[in-house]
Amino acid sequence: MAGHVTLSAPAFAGSMLDEGVSAYRHGNFEKSAKIFTPLARNGDATAQYLLSCQMINGAGVSADEATGWDMMQQATDNRHPDASIIMARKLEASGAPTDQIRALYQQSADQGETQAMLWLALDALDQGKPDDAKALLEKAWELGDPRAATLLANRFTKTDSGRYQYLRSAAQRGEMRAAAYLAEEARSVDDTAEAVGWCAIATGLPGHNEHVDWKSIGDAVEKNCAKFDKDLGEQDRAANRERVDQFLATFFENYQPWTPWKPCAVR
Repeated sequence: MAGHVTLSAPAFAGSMLDEGVSAYRHGNFEKSAKIFTPLARNGDATAQYLLSCQMINGAGVSADEATGWDMMQQATDNRHPDASIIMARKLEASGAPTDQIRALYQQSADQGETQAMLWLALDALDQGKPDDAKALLEKAWELGDPRAATLLANRFTKTDSGRYQYLRSAAQRGEMRAAAYLAEEARSVDDTAEAVGWCAIATGLPGHNEHVDWKSIGDAVEKNCAKFDKDLGEQDRAANRERVDQFLATFFENYQPWTPWKPCAVR
């Protein structure tokens, strides 16, 4: 579950919890476990949540799934939003009644966790409650989750311009599915530069970092995106790729990626 620990839990400056979270964030799990243990015993929900992750995964402590899940339940009972999501997922995997699962997601959503809002929105659609679903997605998008904008674009917008605006905004926050939709829309109006550009973004360009293999990215883009301008002549294709470069440069000027929810992460 905690295979990749990223930044995602609130800061608690000047406290032991803050010191424990900092140790957890930097992978010093033995230290974080020592700090979290007495805090968890005293009912601190964040300490319970992160320590339960360590126990379940054997990170810095001996693996003890049974005790770890008991502590995850304690964190959930203390209304930790991430613990609520994990326990909801555990119930889903076990085939538990939907009402129990829904209650846990609602508990998390009430504390502003957009991951839970998205589940509840899809659940509302399944129940034939589109107004409830739309309200949840609008709230999640207000909080910055681009996946909500993609769903709003595809489920609730009534105009092409409205759909495009949602999808473009979602892509600017790193939602690659939105970029894939935009690539197909650009192709439908014969805008080959935007089609290739959006396809390149959907292929994974936003995920690049200093350790990236640029040749691999280039090969992937060519494999996935060349179809959008393959019918152009050699000179026109070269000119189109220059327009693609300009499009991508403009896109990345305003690129602000959203950090998605991950289990056992701190922010």
